[in-house]
Amino acid sequence: MISQYDLIVFDWDGTLANSIDWIVDCILQVAMDKNFIAPSVPACKGVIGMSLSEAMLTLFPNISEADKADLVRLYRIRYMSKGITPNDLFLDAVPVLKELQQMGKVLAIATGKGQLGLDRALDGTGVRSFFNELRCAETMASKPNPQMLLDIMEATQISEKKTLMIGDSTLDLMMANKASVQSVGITTGAHSRSQLNTQNPMACIDTLTELFREQ
Repeated sequence: MISQYDLIVFDWDGTLANSIDWIVDCILQVAMDKNFIAPSVPACKGVIGMSLSEAMLTLFPNISEADKADLVRLYRIRYMSKGITPNDLFLDAVPVLKELQQMGKVLAIATGKGQLGLDRALDGTGVRSFFNELRCAETMASKPNPQMLLDIMEATQISEKKTLMIGDSTLDLMMANKASVQSVGITTGAHSRSQLNTQNPMACIDTLTELFREQ
């Protein structure tokens, strides 16, 4: 299903990295630390892909700017307390990235992580060399705003018709729709197949290796 595309853009958390449970745990812990009512697990999953500031405002809409800043600070401390290794990737992530690279595809990441978090994830898992372009919500508008995708396409000079977005969240697929880019949803992260299909992706897959499946 990917043969016609030249630029393949991946989300990170829940798509390449098996990190959703840890992110949810961190959010729930910082809510407890602040004595806030804990959001539901689905609500936590629903903000993955947003910048941290936007995610905290979505989960805790009535907080002050000071509380928001403190939540972001506490989240970062807890999130960074866990080391990152190649074992944090889904098992098929590296083989799929290698195959795509051998096919001559241009690979990129569009993520809600901050730059420090993305750098730490790429270096800890050892996959930085696969990617030509990296965009994060710290320097670009947060998903589902299409800015990250538009910026990647401009940098690579690859058109929307030749670009494919792969993500585990409806935010990823909404971003693709806003950028007039085709998408594939993957069920390994934040959202279920039925949730992903509300955004009309080209396909919805259960493993990254299914990207090589003929439609």
